[in-house]
Amino acid sequence: MGRGARAACVTLPMLATLATAALIIISTFIGQTNENSSFLNDLYFLRLDTRFINAPQELADIPGTNLDNLALDRLGIDLSIQNTANLVGVADFYQAGLFSYCSGKYDNATGEWNVRNCSSVSTSFVFNIIDIINEEANTGKNLTFPSGVNSIFKAFSALSRAQYIVFIIGIIATASELVLGFFAYLSRWGSCVTTIAAGIAFWTLLAASVINIALYASMAGAFNASVKTFGVRGELNRKVYILMFIGVALSFAASVFWTLSTCCCSGRRDSIMKGGKGSSRGPPTNGQYERVATPYMGGGPAGPPHQQYGTKEAYEPMRHTQV
Repeated sequence: MGRGARAACVTLPMLATLATAALIIISTFIGQTNENSSFLNDLYFLRLDTRFINAPQELADIPGTNLDNLALDRLGIDLSIQNTANLVGVADFYQAGLFSYCSGKYDNATGEWNVRNCSSVSTSFVFNIIDIINEEANTGKNLTFPSGVNSIFKAFSALSRAQYIVFIIGIIATASELVLGFFAYLSRWGSCVTTIAAGIAFWTLLAASVINIALYASMAGAFNASVKTFGVRGELNRKVYILMFIGVALSFAASVFWTLSTCCCSGRRDSIMKGGKGSSRGPPTNGQYERVATPYMGGGPAGPPHQQYGTKEAYEPMRHTQV
């Protein structure tokens, strides 16, 4: 009965830990790594819609024509409602992942965001959309981004690397938690060590998730605040963040269950540990010293007769009454 309770007590946090690892990997580590996978393309932190990017100061003339932007404005043609991404030479949208980003075209007929290209995977990746767009733009010089967007990128690079490092520590701690959890089936000492790994996993995953959502929510907010003047809109991927924070919540639940397993369900049989009735191990339960049978005192093979000394009987060692 004790071993069965121990197994049930440890299996619950093991399952929670396994679910944490799966959700964090799906929501964080594998998205935006393959342009040919629609599943991976849906796993992004932030999508920037650049279809209506508006940089009239950079486009004195519409490429391929002699039409001036000012003249078009006087004719009542508002470039801000046109797809100006093609004019600038950039993609319709950009999606950020942990190790890379993807870009592509928006299909007006189907309403689908079709990924056409993904950057190479890099452990030092930073989603610096300013540099990305300026490298792709065909305007001949850098675009002027809103001041609110520029101010965010002053600390964006350092925080991006920080959240990457913390995510790596968190997933390694989660993996260690799974390995150490098997020792928890054997004893509460195993649970104690696993609890330490579980605590590290939870706090690091929580910290990395908070840094991540703060970074991309700030970027989306900065672009949305200037959407009327710059035309780029940001949108967080709610599905990914729901999966991410469910994973963090399960990591917390696992750490709580591991802690409880250090003081509950020892896994030892009561009849053995307590020396109960019928047990062949453990001390006697009557509380008295019992003489061990020997050939000289009876209870064993025949031997020399019990010797008498004078008129008094001999005393057995450790007993204060005559034999």
